[in-house]
Amino acid sequence: MHKHMRHRNAFTLIELLVVIAIIAILAAILFPVFAQAREKARSTSCVSNLKQIGLAIRMYSQDYDETLFTSGILPMFPASAGDGTNLVRMVQGGFPYFLQPYVKNEGIFTCPSDDKQNYWGRSSDWGWNAAPWAGHPTSYMFRHTFDCAGACGNMLNGTKDSQPSHPSDEMITFEMAAFHQEKLPLFGGVHPCGPTAADCAGQLPPRIRTVNAAFYDGHVKVFRLNYQAPSWDPNFDMNWVFYGGANNLDGSDYK
Repeated sequence: MHKHMRHRNAFTLIELLVVIAIIAILAAILFPVFAQAREKARSTSCVSNLKQIGLAIRMYSQDYDETLFTSGILPMFPASAGDGTNLVRMVQGGFPYFLQPYVKNEGIFTCPSDDKQNYWGRSSDWGWNAAPWAGHPTSYMFRHTFDCAGACGNMLNGTKDSQPSHPSDEMITFEMAAFHQEKLPLFGGVHPCGPTAADCAGQLPPRIRTVNAAFYDGHVKVFRLNYQAPSWDPNFDMNWVFYGGANNLDGSDYK
């Protein structure tokens, strides 16, 4: 009787190493693609957040004689506080506080890509931390111009809907950092088109920075940081551009 030996097919060590190498190469190629797709989805979610916030701002204005809220009327903090601290108050919780009646889900004030860094001191220990509105930091900046109604020595007067000259071209709230790119703050961190001014001058391939923004009329779009000043100021602040004329966010200089 002849015994038939059955041969088992198996991978050799070299074949296994080749398969592992191929998988590693494919992973290295596909992971960045997946990461980009994920970040795109997060950016889209952020756009949805800003759309709801923009509509809530419009609803607030309609309920208050076509006038916006202002940080000076937040409880437990005086309107005469130092200029600039009003922005901190808004990002630390004042912004969601005013819109809470119109936006029941506080989560929309957080960008999915926000890494929770302390941009603008939004999580710092300030004197007003015990206020009922504090402790709810947001990813979105309410523009200083609209908070002080064009007269920034007084934070008591809200902007009236009749004041902006280009409501469809003027940002009212925007991401306070490049959350979907380098995660750097807009003020002092993000250059409009690269790590240095040389990028803007064409000496290096430009990497255009963008942020999601809601505009005064309620619509939302991606805003391209493309300052036309002769030399870029790292402290350039979109909060300081007022309602109309040259050097405005109306397309004349900053689009």
